[in-house]
Amino acid sequence: MKRYSFEVKLFALDSRGEGKGWGEIRRAIKERFQIEPPTIRAMQKWEQGSDREALNKALKDKARKEAEAMKEQTLNRVAQELLPKLWEARDTGEDVEYAGWSWFFSIMESTMGQEKFRNFMDRYLSEHKGKLP
Repeated sequence: MKRYSFEVKLFALDSRGEGKGWGEIRRAIKERFQIEPPTIRAMQKWEQGSDREALNKALKDKARKEAEAMKEQTLNRVAQELLPKLWEARDTGEDVEYAGWSWFFSIMESTMGQEKFRNFMDRYLSEHKGKLP
């Protein structure tokens, strides 16, 4: 059986709590997460076997463990990659802020993959169109 992320499970349970039908939830999962959605039976098991608080606790625990593992790796990357880019931008008269954000987005893109990254950025920009200062 395929395993789904906590985010997918929470989305399904939240949607169900809003009174949406299983078919509608499956379509929304496919569109939002761009994955093959779980079966209705699987989602019903999530609904029966878990409550939102248990999932939230599990998600927090998972995030805490992952954050500890990433802390040192992040510091090393900043020291080895970001700082030299910022100094180079400053020395060549380029926009330092742009150099920093460019570095950050390149990490996100390489982690997520180009297509998923672009989909997220497009979605973010369309959701915030007219709302951003």
